[in-house]
Order: sequence, then structure tokens, then C-alpha cells
Amino acid sequence: MMFERMRLPIVTAAVLMVTGCATISGTPAPGEIDVRTLDVGKYSIEPIDTYQDYGHSIDRGRTLAVMRLSDNVVTGLDIDPILKYGTGVQEITDINDPTYKDPYHLEKVLSQAGSDAAQRNGAIFGFASGSSDTVPVDSSVQPPGVRVTVTVLQFLDSTAAKNAAAEIDSADFDVAKEENRSVALQKYPAAHAHWRPGTPTLGATIAHGQYIVNVFASTMEADLTALTGWAEKAFAAQLPLLDTLSPLSPEQMQRLEPDMDMMRRALAPLKTGVPMMGTSASQSMRGFLHWQKDREAARQLYSAASVDRFALVDAYTGTYETGKGNAFAFTKGIGRSLDGLIIARAGDERSAQSLWEEILDAPSDASKNPAGVPDVKCADQPAHGSVNQFACAVRYRRYVVLAWGAQLVDLQQRTAAQYALLANSY
Repeated sequence: MMFERMRLPIVTAAVLMVTGCATISGTPAPGEIDVRTLDVGKYSIEPIDTYQDYGHSIDRGRTLAVMRLSDNVVTGLDIDPILKYGTGVQEITDINDPTYKDPYHLEKVLSQAGSDAAQRNGAIFGFASGSSDTVPVDSSVQPPGVRVTVTVLQFLDSTAAKNAAAEIDSADFDVAKEENRSVALQKYPAAHAHWRPGTPTLGATIAHGQYIVNVFASTMEADLTALTGWAEKAFAAQLPLLDTLSPLSPEQMQRLEPDMDMMRRALAPLKTGVPMMGTSASQSMRGFLHWQKDREAARQLYSAASVDRFALVDAYTGTYETGKGNAFAFTKGIGRSLDGLIIARAGDERSAQSLWEEILDAPSDASKNPAGVPDVKCADQPAHGSVNQFACAVRYRRYVVLAWGAQLVDLQQRTAAQYALLANSY
């Protein structure tokens, strides 16, 4: 698959500086190209912070808060190595916001009653990630195997979080009050959990400081011991991560700064600098893995190169399916945009070279390479439905770029522009 593995070529070019040109001033390195000669089409090759100041707002701060949180929400690999596939993700940014008519995001991961309880107690933002031991399928039918979805919400204070955890479970329990049964988790007596006997699912919620963690577990058989075991494993992996993540006040959230060390190096096709999950974002390894379908393959690939940070540009579309409640929509995995790219920052140049040699699983075709870009590789990719797909990979020093698209010329220009931008941002 293109995201998990798509061999990235090496691109080592900086900018040849000339007085009066539009590039960043500096000293050119011997042997590097003048990136002003590249065909970059409509794309800017200047770091966004050279022509636009970042503007703080409530919406932008909330999105940055969710990115920060997602770097500290478990993937299935943190829970158990068999949960190596990603079934879906959901940012939760529209709660208690008067500009939104309904809590659309929350209803993707909680029941309607649970969503109402979270809103009532003042949830600020959250993030959900689903995992499975089987490959996601493009179907609304529940797949076989084990599925665990973890949702983390932050509240204004610990009292609100504690009340919310109890009310979310109680509200969901009351949807089928005669059939549901409360369940005690021996390792987490403060947790609230319930199941419907004979049904292979369990919901569990626990407050942890200003956070609540909701776990929805599903197995092949209606085995309560197995289901409680998965909930306890999820809590064991998630709660320590939250101990390292200070909760944010609304004022702190609004003042969050984007990771300009990465984002100034990434293309900004709309030249806005507005942070968006999966689209204009900087993520840690864990945050990036949420967006992968085969998370174990991606983890091995990027860990081998000691990658510590990623930038995402129009890369993923998140989970926007029709199902509602208790992560039932989390079956298809994460959507990939038709035209996007990722940037990976490797531990050093040698590690970046190794990553480039492994990341593009397709025979390269020199006729598809963008003209003048050093050490670049491009190739055909499996069609995205009825749309042809191409991919290019390039490296600049520690940075490895993987770009894909449906139109070859546009892809070539984006690849050349991203290479030039890395050179201009060094």
C-alpha cells in the first residue's frame, strides 16, 4: 500500500543564492542545484512563515490540541501486538461550539445518549482511534476478529471528567436497560462498564484527572472474560500516556503554536497555514501511525530510520462514514486523499537514505521523474478506484518525502516544489 511503503528517492539539493532572488539567503553547498530552475507549477517554494504570520483562534487552537492529544492516544500496537491494523480515526473538535448544530464528531464514537452526557459535562475536545487484528474491509458489515476503539476526551476539570465518565456509561446503559448488565473491572474498580449478555461487545469508561477514556471492545465470541481483558489492557496502555500530557485550559488551547520546525518545510497549497488533521499537520510517530491501515508495517519501516516527526499535506481524510455510536463506523480503515504527501524526518542522513531505499514498493520509471530534481524516483501505483495513481519519492538531507497523485504533471510539480521548499527551509 502506498502509505505504509512507497520507496522514497533521495534528493539532496539546497538553494543557490543570488542577490535579489526570492529564495532564503545563505551559503550554497557544493554540488547542490539551483532550485529556482525547477518546474514547480503553481506551488510556492518559500517557507510559509516568510510570507504569513500564524493567526491564533479558538478553532485553530482546538485542532492543534487534538493533534497534541493524538500523539498521546494509544494505537492497537500499544495495547497488544496483534492489534496491528488501523480501523479508523476521528478528531473531536465540534463539541460545545455554538457554530455547530449537532455534535457530529462525538456521535461517531459514542452513542447519542453518551454524546449528550459528554457535552453536558463540558468536554472540550478529543480523539478516537480504532484497531483490529484483521485487515480493515471496505464494508459496513462488522469484520471478524478483535476490535478495540479508544476515545479520549478532555474536560475543564477533574470533577467534570468524573461525572462525565459515570454519566456516559449510565446513559448508554439505559438505552437497553432491561438487557444490559453492569460489569466490574477488577484492575480498574473506578471504571464504569457494561455489556449485553450474548453480545460480543463491551463499553468501559474511566476518568483520569481531567480526561476520560472510553473503550469499546468487540470480539468474535460473547466472552465476558476476554472483553474485560481487552478493556483493562487498553486502560493499562492509555492512562500512563495521559500522565505525561498536561491538560489545557481554553486560554492555553487558543495560544498553542504549530510545529513550525516541520510545517515551514511542508507545502501549503492554499497558502493559509491553517492546521487540519491529516491535511496540514505535524505528528509524532504514534500520531502518524493512527493514520495507517497496516500500522505494524509502517512502524517497522519508519522506526528503522529513527523517524521522530512527520508532516502531512493533504494526505488523509479521516473517518467520515454513515454509522453512528460506539465506533460502529470504524470498519474501513483510514481514507487516503487522491493527491497528498508526507514528510518524514529521519535520525540522520544515512537513516534517511535507507528509508528512501525501502519506502516505494514499485519499479521506478525514469520517464515519470520531475526534470532536474536529483535522485528522485517515480512510479505507477495501483489505481484508486477508476483513477490512475502515481507516486514519487525524494530525499533532502534528513527529510524523506513521499508524494502521490492522480495527475502525473501535477505530481511532478508538487514533488519538485517540496524538494525546493526543503532546500529553502534548511
